[in-house]
Amino acid sequence: MTFTCPTNLYESVYSTTKHCRERSDIKIDQGAIVRFLDNLTQDSWDKHSVANGMSFPLKFDSLEQEVNILSLIDILNTGHGYRKELHEDSDRGAFETIVFGIMSFHISSSPTTADALSKLTGWEVGSHFGITMQKDVPSELAHVTISKPSVASKLAGQLQGVLNETGRVLKEKNFETLGAFVMDAAKRANGSGEKFAEILINAFPAFQDWAEIDGEKVYVFKKAFLLASSLERRFGAKEPIFAFKGLEKSPIFADNVIPTMMVHFGILVLPESLKHTVQGDGVTTVEESYRLRAAAVDGCREIVEKANLRGEDKIGKVEFGEKGMSSCDLDVYLWRVAKEPQYRKIPRFHCKDTIFF
Repeated sequence: MTFTCPTNLYESVYSTTKHCRERSDIKIDQGAIVRFLDNLTQDSWDKHSVANGMSFPLKFDSLEQEVNILSLIDILNTGHGYRKELHEDSDRGAFETIVFGIMSFHISSSPTTADALSKLTGWEVGSHFGITMQKDVPSELAHVTISKPSVASKLAGQLQGVLNETGRVLKEKNFETLGAFVMDAAKRANGSGEKFAEILINAFPAFQDWAEIDGEKVYVFKKAFLLASSLERRFGAKEPIFAFKGLEKSPIFADNVIPTMMVHFGILVLPESLKHTVQGDGVTTVEESYRLRAAAVDGCREIVEKANLRGEDKIGKVEFGEKGMSSCDLDVYLWRVAKEPQYRKIPRFHCKDTIFF
């Protein structure tokens, strides 16, 4: 069945995530938001909230080639559930694994055309991304091992599925590369980041990040919003087609890191039924993941609203720029702060059964 974006994309995300949070009995502690903003320093904000739009020290022959690489990294921006296995295998996390794999295609001049993507095998994916596909395990016979698929090989299969599907969609739409489609989408969006995201979501299932929870639709669309922001940050100042307007209204790029940090700061208060998600291994179902991610979208919306209050009600002393704090900036801030040594060991929930984060 063909998926069609909801009308008023941003507003649909904000309204459905708010309703999902409320149905899930996840509370937002207004006092914790005030404390978070009061404790926020200008130095910390300036250090962590600025993203470079995924700039890499590589040579590209054209704008389309670079856009293609960045877009492939984004559409594959998943694998958080395999963080433990990936670190054990290669000492790389999920995002680093995705970047490593796409860089491998580029450096080895392996084709990433629509036809090539549609025909990639799981073993080719494993080779490019440095994923161990088989592991030797003890057998019932003494001194004998047998080879079995590794846990991370499931991730390779998920990546293969996304790349094969993306290639087929591009062939159906007569585009040679994902970069060519993305540039065309940017032109058709005519400066609107919201419209650009809508075009991506309608075209590719890997961008259709939504679920039905409690009989109601919940829209998140992390990767489409992230790509719009990344391209604007990377090219907006010099390439007019990527100078998207209205991104300050975009929802956050909800993954597992942002909700975890918000729970840690006391901003999101979980009910007993969800507390296990941020304890120990923190394994979640797909449904639980959407509940937590939806709460993060809604909670960040409230943080941004409070941060941008002016006059006597202004909270905190940080200057966020002419347009104020945006959800995109807050997302980048929380994601980067989570990489600081004092926060890296905070248990994060994870779900292996998803391609969306």
